Amino acid sequence: MSICPSFALMIIFLIDSYWEINPNPKGVESMDKIKVSLDEEGFRDKPKDEAIGKISNRIGASIKEVSCINMKKFALVVGRGGYTFCPATFKNGKRSKDNFEQQQMFALDFDNKDPNRRVSLEEVKARAKKYDLPILFAYDTFSSTDHDKFRVVFLNDVSISHRRIVEAMQLALGTIFPEADKSCYTDSARMFFGGKGLIYYDDTIPTINVESIFRGLTYFLRDTTGNHYKEKLSRFSRETGIALNKNGLLDVTMTDDPTEALGASLSAQDGKISPSPIINIPFNIIEDGENFPKMFYRVNLNGSTNKSSVTPSVDRTDGVTKEYKNHGAYRSSVLSDMSRGCQLFGKFESGERDMSHDELFGLATNLKQVESGIQRFKEIQAEHPEFYDDERREKWERHLSYIRQQEYKPYSCASFCPYCKECNHGTNILSTVRPKPGMMERLPGYSEKFYSIEDVQDDTYKAISKAYHAEDTKIHIIKSQTGAGKSHSYLQLMSENPDHRFLVAASTNLLKNELYHKAIQMDIEVRKTPSLEEIKNEIPDKVKEHIERFHRSGQHQLVHPYIEEILKEKDIPCLRKYMKEREALKNFKGSVITTHRYLLSMDEERLKAFDAIIIDEDIIFKSIIPNQGEVPVARLEKLLAKTTDSRLSQKIKSLLRKAKVQSSIELDSLEWDDEDDKLYSFDLPSFCQAEQFYVRRSDKELNLKEDAIVYLKLPEFFKDIKYIMVSATVDEGICRQYFGWDRVDFYECKRAKYQGPLCQYPGRSMSRSSISSDPDIVHRLMNRFGMDEGRVITFLREKIGNLHFGNTEGSNTLEGQDILVVGTPYHADFLYKLAAFTMGLDFDEDEEVEPQVVTHNGYRFRFTTFHNEDLRHLQFWMIESELEQAVGRARLLRNPCKVHLFSNFPLSQAKMVDGFDYSKE
Repeated sequence: MSICPSFALMIIFLIDSYWEINPNPKGVESMDKIKVSLDEEGFRDKPKDEAIGKISNRIGASIKEVSCINMKKFALVVGRGGYTFCPATFKNGKRSKDNFEQQQMFALDFDNKDPNRRVSLEEVKARAKKYDLPILFAYDTFSSTDHDKFRVVFLNDVSISHRRIVEAMQLALGTIFPEADKSCYTDSARMFFGGKGLIYYDDTIPTINVESIFRGLTYFLRDTTGNHYKEKLSRFSRETGIALNKNGLLDVTMTDDPTEALGASLSAQDGKISPSPIINIPFNIIEDGENFPKMFYRVNLNGSTNKSSVTPSVDRTDGVTKEYKNHGAYRSSVLSDMSRGCQLFGKFESGERDMSHDELFGLATNLKQVESGIQRFKEIQAEHPEFYDDERREKWERHLSYIRQQEYKPYSCASFCPYCKECNHGTNILSTVRPKPGMMERLPGYSEKFYSIEDVQDDTYKAISKAYHAEDTKIHIIKSQTGAGKSHSYLQLMSENPDHRFLVAASTNLLKNELYHKAIQMDIEVRKTPSLEEIKNEIPDKVKEHIERFHRSGQHQLVHPYIEEILKEKDIPCLRKYMKEREALKNFKGSVITTHRYLLSMDEERLKAFDAIIIDEDIIFKSIIPNQGEVPVARLEKLLAKTTDSRLSQKIKSLLRKAKVQSSIELDSLEWDDEDDKLYSFDLPSFCQAEQFYVRRSDKELNLKEDAIVYLKLPEFFKDIKYIMVSATVDEGICRQYFGWDRVDFYECKRAKYQGPLCQYPGRSMSRSSISSDPDIVHRLMNRFGMDEGRVITFLREKIGNLHFGNTEGSNTLEGQDILVVGTPYHADFLYKLAAFTMGLDFDEDEEVEPQVVTHNGYRFRFTTFHNEDLRHLQFWMIESELEQAVGRARLLRNPCKVHLFSNFPLSQAKMVDGFDYSKE
């Protein structure tokens, strides 16, 4: 009989308030919108034949979405309103096994017809609690008297779209609760009539899960059949197709790595269906709105049953259970690190508070990997009987045995630890407190947004054009990927504005010449500056040596007068051509392409003759920091004894006095105006002009023979001139620190995804010392990947190939080719400190680099670096700039080639390759 009118109004109100007033309810974020099939009509009595037929025909098309916040309303609609429901939903609106779509609720019907199999709700609840299968709600059936006939409903934490797994889960529940009606756990399309009263509801909305059901089944069979439980599991495996692991347990575990088993595939609910026997069911861990990495329930459905015959790793001689010694992947010494480095373990060990089941289970999976770790887990529980009485400790003995036999990997911190957002943790406790060399862990929630290459090109052009048209004297910095069309964009602007004069400064002569040829091809009226460096091999040795001495002594203004005098005495074609081109350039009114070095030597008046100054590549990294002055302390002492200039004498005295007690020294500058043409042994003018100095000490640097003073030869960036810098590796913080925070206008362009893979192998640091300890490593890698010398980029001292770290900019010789990049280009520690000091950053000058766990580019990894964040930022910027330039030679942004990078510094878009065997040819 249908429900009475007055009661129907109340039930209709409940339904309307949920499904109509709140059509898209937002409940607990970790489990939103649970789908069930719910009939549209409520009943006061059990439906009869005709009514049952109608319900059956329509319920498949009546899908409702229940949010956690409205879960109790659903329980009332079913349990008190008499509405029929089916835990599963179906495709095409037809209720049948073949049309199965998904299921997240599970129900059991206890009618207690068999007097030998009677069970009360309290007994069901107690058993459910014992096997970690909490009940969501229970209700009396229409024929119930004194709560003797009832149904219980469980809520799974994720929707399951694989019918085979759902049926196995139902059979597991039916095995644990054999008093239930058999049809409710053998038929995945089973309908459950509503009831006349809700007799139990858990407001915490507890959930079961794929792993807990089969773990509970294992415990139940062990409790009820003793040593024969694995025979029962083997039978269950044959009936359901769920495989057994080598210890004879059902091969169902939880993991954060869906690829840990070969052939693993995502379940159909993730949009991918695969014939692979390994099914990974993903679920998200969400806390306070923050997404952590997906976890997966891993179910092996290959159905093999011969694994149960594998000898288990426990010995029950004379009825005594004996566990073999745990040879963990970590030594027991790591336990002290866990005490200090893991907040959750510290609270567990001290007994500060009780731990939930999930917290303890997560701790146990980590401790399992440590020698004596499980023993320590038991000892801690024994030390705190206020939380762990005999019954609870006995239960955990069973859990620990199960964890061992299932060979659980350590659970990730995000999956169980309530403090995971409060500490700089790794994937799990072990990688947090004792990271291994070569570790490269992806940070939770890290992602990069990519655009099409067309969008990136357009964004780059617009950014450069905006800077070009800006009516200010700022330093405009545009960061855009290698191959994103930076040079094409500003050459296009030059072509579109033929009446304007552009000065383009490239980092090298190689890049200068390449830009010049591109501009000529675009019919741009342009010339390039001549370079003595490009003709140095044609200049007579004595003349070249004299020119080099002028440069070393900082008397650059004497070079061209000297060349003019030499050409009066004898004809040197290359120098005559150089001077002619230089003279012609003075009268040229078009655009000019030059180098960073030439740009930095130009005075303000010459620069103002141009409408736009464009700097290609990061001038700070490529031309300012490398332009160092260095003078041994002994040489300064000699100069002090000889000089008659009181200002210079005072500066040297102050410098030498301070150098005895400190390394970072700041002094006033002075202009060196000695008109004598005497050549000094070092760049005295730049020394006089410098204000920040750093002391290199021979007792701290292995290859330094005597103490020396180093400084940067800082150029001037005129305040009344606008500069535009375009680079793939430029850093906003560094630029603002160097040029001034208010003067910089920084724009980072959209990014595109590489067309080809960047495969990175972080197992070794591949620093210079690392390669020196294995001298043949680069050649072995060349053989391994079939690379000739021309496609290898590494350190200059390896003498391999034409390109090496430090001279890769501007080369397109490797575009579209597979290449090999080997090395982590560390610089000397003093250079980082000198650069930081020059930029006005604060740091402890005595700090030295040391191995530590850091984060960068979405990875957590172990790296030899500084604790000071500013020094570390400088170091990372310089290393990353070198690596990005080297990798960029293949032009992955536009070519489907492959780059193999051997370095322990992570680059953006790199695919990390673990377990690489470096010993193979």
